[in-house]
Amino acid sequence: MVCVPLVTRLLAGGLCLLAAGLLPAAAQEARIPALRPAVMAPLAVHSLILGAARAGDRLVAVGERGHILLSDDNGASWRQVAVPANAALTGVAFADDRQGWAVGHDAVILHTADAGETWQVQYAEPELEQPLMDVLFSADGRHGIAVGAYGLYLETADGGATWESRMISDSDFHFNAIVAPTPESRLIAGEAGTTLVSTDAGATWTPLAAPYDGSFFDALALGPQSFLVYGLQGNILRTDDAGQTWTAIDSGTTAGLMGGAVLADGSVVLVGAQGTVLTSKDGGRTFSGIQRPDRVGLADVIQAAGGQVILLGEAGPLTANP
Repeated sequence: MVCVPLVTRLLAGGLCLLAAGLLPAAAQEARIPALRPAVMAPLAVHSLILGAARAGDRLVAVGERGHILLSDDNGASWRQVAVPANAALTGVAFADDRQGWAVGHDAVILHTADAGETWQVQYAEPELEQPLMDVLFSADGRHGIAVGAYGLYLETADGGATWESRMISDSDFHFNAIVAPTPESRLIAGEAGTTLVSTDAGATWTPLAAPYDGSFFDALALGPQSFLVYGLQGNILRTDDAGQTWTAIDSGTTAGLMGGAVLADGSVVLVGAQGTVLTSKDGGRTFSGIQRPDRVGLADVIQAAGGQVILLGEAGPLTANP
């Protein structure tokens, strides 16, 4: 298993977290390698969690060793569910309140049709040694894109029954995040200042010239043409014209920023290494920050249906004040 420094969402100093062509569905299923299932662990709720998504009012969190946790009470309690792969899971997305996908190491892609209660392997290629980092699906649940290390880019037009690999960049820099501000637009952020945009739902991609050549670990869509990209050494860049121009935002920290969310009231929250939590009340134009006393590394943040803000990272899911 590859260990990609600073790309698989490093949370603290020194910690490394952990293509096939288009085939008929039956043939693709037959070639999925045998995978070990995730172990049901009593302490899974306190293990490393790398991403989360909402399935209606349910929270679905994914992390190390294939752990997937569900919460039906706005993050007050969590339970682990069985997963058919024990690879570290780095991202999760839902098209609606039932259909969801999780991705991670071994280029694994998991699918659920029941809001995360059960999961099936749609794709896996451990021999690639290229972890997938993020996944995005259209609202129809048919069109999806998964991105990862060394330019790994997989897409599906049939809900994941088949996945096709494609090169969308001349470089092999890591793709760490993909977001969609509108049904047709997409943004990918990654290593070495990588930013690419698509205005046709991923059919074609255009590289952007970001004024920073360090790694971006994540991105947020703030509007149809407004994005934040952020990552190494606390760097944050903002664009309001779909990447034609960028503005550097003072984060007040040198901690790596790993994940973020736009809350229901429009506030923007970014989280990262050493317990860093940044909050913006003006749409991501300025940030104020705190550092949690426990210094626990944070990988992502999500708001529950009840308004609670859940921080996700080295200590599992943690409830924070909105």
